[in-house]
Amino acid sequence: MSSIRKGKFNFNHKTFQTVSETAKDFITKLLTLDVSKRLTAQQALQHKWITEQSKVSVDQAALLETMNHLKSFHKNNVFRTATLSFISSHMTTKEEREELARAFKQLDKNGDGRLSKDEIHEGYLEIYGKLISEKEVNEMFDSVDTDQSGYIEYSEFVLASINSKNLLKTERLEAAFKMFDKDNSGNITPAEIKTVLSADSNIPANVMKAIMEQVDENGDGEISLKEFINLMIKGSE
Repeated sequence: MSSIRKGKFNFNHKTFQTVSETAKDFITKLLTLDVSKRLTAQQALQHKWITEQSKVSVDQAALLETMNHLKSFHKNNVFRTATLSFISSHMTTKEEREELARAFKQLDKNGDGRLSKDEIHEGYLEIYGKLISEKEVNEMFDSVDTDQSGYIEYSEFVLASINSKNLLKTERLEAAFKMFDKDNSGNITPAEIKTVLSADSNIPANVMKAIMEQVDENGDGEISLKEFINLMIKGSE
């Protein structure tokens, strides 16, 4: 460690006998004593060793389906979006998560963990063999980029691109319903929705009213499991 702090090191140890020259070059440039010559974080991400190791094999049919989901995704109300987010975060299978991760990495050309409009353009060109219009990209971003950051974060990508039919299986919907039904009464009240969607109950009254009007089919002021499932299924059609 003392030698490294002085910028003196070598790869003579047996540990490095099977390490590639590309990897050694990467290490060397990270341990360069002169900070002006040392790789920045962004430069490190673009190093040949990183780009080679990060290449992923993606099933083209699965990637095409993912892109179709992205293109057809539309904004949902706050309640439905929160529910979908919960299901996609906590109740998807390992295979579903791995498939989406591979697709995201394939599109995320610069490896910064988010998708830009240019990367989406490039992805469509790669998959469909043609560019989509700027208008189509902007419309898709407006729907998928829920925090309006100008980028599609991984969580937003998952929510928009996961297969809704698989996501909305009965057992998953029942588990999500229980997330809202804090007192296990078999019905969801406005107060319970506020508890889940906003820790400090800052959901505007007009938004809460709109949610209840859309979901509460029988007008009793509460949401039953049947009403909940109907909302989630209807929104995916």
